[in-house]
Amino acid sequence: MKTVVYAPVALARLTDIFAYTIERFGAAQADAYAARLTRRLTDLALGRGVAARPCERLMRDIREATGLTYIREGSHYLILRERRETLELVEVIHERMNIEAHLGRLLEEDPP
Repeated sequence: MKTVVYAPVALARLTDIFAYTIERFGAAQADAYAARLTRRLTDLALGRGVAARPCERLMRDIREATGLTYIREGSHYLILRERRETLELVEVIHERMNIEAHLGRLLEEDPP
């Protein structure tokens, strides 16, 4: 099993999602959604279930997002960087956000 690592930005985003979900839908729903996200990451780290897809599929222009993959869970895209021994959650992007702009920012901050 790969070790799941959380980038600081991704951890902050998960905290925001959890707080928002508690406020809007209650603690039980927030716990359930957090469990879904965690289970999805664990399954990926174990090599189970649907594999992550290349982030280039989310970008309209012909830009490379080498090394970044994604998996969708609920209303969010989990942006990942897989290495031999780790699975890093780089960012969590809501479906209504400008996904392409966020991916572009990630690539500028940490080019392939």
